[in-house]
Amino acid sequence: MQVWKRVTDEESGYLFHLSQSVAFVEWKNPGILNAVNDGEFVIVSDYSGQHKQSTHEAYSFLVTTSNAIAEWLEPRHAFREKWLPDGRRLSFKELREPVRRRALIPFLQTASLLRGNLFTILVNRRVDSFMSGGPAAIMDVFSDCFSKSDRPGTVEKMFRTASFVALLQCCLKREDQRGLWISDHDEVLETFERREGFGRLVSCLTFALSRWERPADVMFGTTETPPVPEWAEDAAAIPDIAAGAYSKLSGTLPTFKGRETWTHVASTRDVKDQRALAVGNWMALSNGPLRSILLRLEHDEQGYVKASAQTTLGAIRSAF
Repeated sequence: MQVWKRVTDEESGYLFHLSQSVAFVEWKNPGILNAVNDGEFVIVSDYSGQHKQSTHEAYSFLVTTSNAIAEWLEPRHAFREKWLPDGRRLSFKELREPVRRRALIPFLQTASLLRGNLFTILVNRRVDSFMSGGPAAIMDVFSDCFSKSDRPGTVEKMFRTASFVALLQCCLKREDQRGLWISDHDEVLETFERREGFGRLVSCLTFALSRWERPADVMFGTTETPPVPEWAEDAAAIPDIAAGAYSKLSGTLPTFKGRETWTHVASTRDVKDQRALAVGNWMALSNGPLRSILLRLEHDEQGYVKASAQTTLGAIRSAF
C-alpha cells in the first residue's frame, strides 16, 4: 500500500509534477516512505542556497509524528550527553568547527533512528516564479496573507515554502490529524503577523490541493518561538544538514533521464566538500527508519521546467 497520496489536479503546476515524481519513486521502491498518520503530524524545515552564488535553492523538510519524536528522545539525549553536552547547535555551515565536525557522524546515526521522511527539494535558481505574474500576482490573489511592505523576494519564498508544506500535508497527512510545523528562524516566519499570514496561505493552498472541508489545526512557529519543544533544535538540524549537503551535491546528482523511472551512478570525483560527501554516504547506507527523498525542479534541453524525484540506493565514497 502506497503512503504517498498523489495530487490529482493537473492545474496545480509544479506541485502536481513533484507529486507524480514521488509517486513513481515509491511505486518503484515499495517501503521507501514511512506512514506518518499516528499522533500529531510534525514538519520541521530548513533552507539553503539563498545567496546569489548558489545555483539552486534547497528546501528541506523532516516529516514525522509526535509519537515518533517521543520514541526518539532517549537516543537523542544519549547523543547529547556524549557528544555535545555543552548544548551547542549543529548546522551544516558550522561543521568545520572541530567539536561539531566530530559530532556529525554520531548525530547522523542518531537521526537515522527517527521514524519519518526527509524530503529535500532543489529548485534551480533559473526557475521563474511559482505563479504566473510573479510576486505581484501572488500578493494580489492572496492579499490577506501578505503585508504591502513585503519585498518581492520574501513573497516568492513564502509562496514556495507554503506550497511545499501544503503538498506534504495533502499527500501524507490525514484530514483530521492535528499538525505542528517548526522552521529554523527565517524571514518567512520572522514576525507574528507574517506567521499568521503564512498560516492562512498554507491553509488556502492545502485546500486547493486536497479539498478538505474540515482539516485539523496546524500550529506554526520557529526554533526561536516560545515555548519551543526541547527537541526542536536537533530535529531542525536534520533538514539543515540535508539542505546544505544537497546544495553542494546539486551538480553531481542527476536531474532526470527522460523516463518515468531510472537508475543512475553518480561520480563524486569533482565534489570537494567532505561534509556533503559524509551526509551523502549516510543517506546511502543508513538502515534506520528515517527515509530520504530528493526532488528537483530543473530545465530540460528544450527549456521547460521538469520535476524529478530520487532516492539513494548505494554508497557515495567519502573521506570525511
